[in-house]
Amino acid sequence: MKYFLLFGAGKSSIYLIEHLENYIKNKNIELIICDKKTEYMSSLFKYNTQIKLVSLDVFDQEKIQDLIRNSEIVISLLPANLHIHIAKTCLQFQKNLCTASYISDEMQALNEEVASKGLCFLNELGLDPGIDHLSAMKLFDEIKAKKGMITSFKSYCGGLVADECDGENPWKYKFTWNPKNVVLAGQGAPAVFLSENSLKIVPYHQLFNNTVNFQFNEMSELEGYPNRDSLKYIEAYHLNGIEEMIRGTLRKKGYCSAWHLLINLGMTDNQKKLELNDNCTKKEWFEMYLPSKDINLINHYHCNESDIQKLLYLGLFSDEKMPSTVGTSAELLEEILKEKWVLMPEDKDLIVMVHEIKYKIDHQNYLCRSKMILKGENQLKTAMAKTVGLPLAIGSILVYEGKIQSKGVVLPNKTEFYIPILDELKLQGIEFEEIHISN
Repeated sequence: MKYFLLFGAGKSSIYLIEHLENYIKNKNIELIICDKKTEYMSSLFKYNTQIKLVSLDVFDQEKIQDLIRNSEIVISLLPANLHIHIAKTCLQFQKNLCTASYISDEMQALNEEVASKGLCFLNELGLDPGIDHLSAMKLFDEIKAKKGMITSFKSYCGGLVADECDGENPWKYKFTWNPKNVVLAGQGAPAVFLSENSLKIVPYHQLFNNTVNFQFNEMSELEGYPNRDSLKYIEAYHLNGIEEMIRGTLRKKGYCSAWHLLINLGMTDNQKKLELNDNCTKKEWFEMYLPSKDINLINHYHCNESDIQKLLYLGLFSDEKMPSTVGTSAELLEEILKEKWVLMPEDKDLIVMVHEIKYKIDHQNYLCRSKMILKGENQLKTAMAKTVGLPLAIGSILVYEGKIQSKGVVLPNKTEFYIPILDELKLQGIEFEEIHISN
């Protein structure tokens, strides 16, 4: 029996699995899903004999080799740092691989060998990265076909919560994907982008203090901060000579200021391991980061009352016991947030992606605005899961069917990717509104 092999069955997997389930129906193909925990998947797919669940430790190399050896294609939704472990085994047994994560340096280093074996290791095919690449490249190619010269590209995306589901949470944010990635966002390297033909570098401690505002009629005000290294996409998008290039992340207004305060306090540090007293309260832990207990936070850290209300919501001034007492500051903060930023069963999340492209045709300036707004159904069937999982499922099928000619470690920036994937996403309710304005 042929089988597709999926590693990882977390928050973003449900739509991917359902799409693959529909594809293999009435075909002589199984879907094998590997994860550390498979209990909730068992209840969802217990009547489908074509879906097999395997409880797996990702470091069980012998078992991983056995599974990859006879697979048709491998798909990984594991944490990004674990893809390379799967990739090397795929290379060993000459199997194609698809992931939704950024191409790491370790993955890129495999490019020559992957290409020489005629394999496709397709990465960055989720939401962001993923749908952003597909939708942007479609616009770029359309503009260039009209002899347009692109001078500026700004792209922002955010996984949010629908306004009606904010409740009393002043952060207006709940987890719809890996909490660890949210807490560690921006760490490791500065944000790098191009603005008005000038290189800009924003270090982590200033990242959330460097925002721009967005307002859409149908929702509350948003703010965006720069994300990672935007410059590496100039070549990938074929935009050499562009004057402005910014990729960023969206949050609801007020989030970034409060997160900036947590950074200044040192509460997002992920270096030093702490071991607190078993009875340590949130207030006691919070006070460890203050120069003195009676300090005026607003004056000392140049924050505002709204920021303080957000800390109050987390219980940082209370005698509530810490949910965890061992870990780095970031890990301890993550445990607090996981209690407070819970997506409730009937909550609806929200995905917002917006592109802004400036270009010239025959000395006339134009502005293209493109936006995609998608609301989830509930705690399980989120817009995040849909926009991450569906592109990956569609792309994996294209690779399996031999419809992708690109070989090596691949970014989805060609027509062979964006035409079929965007067409299928549109059928699934994921589409962009575009307007072009002359100015």
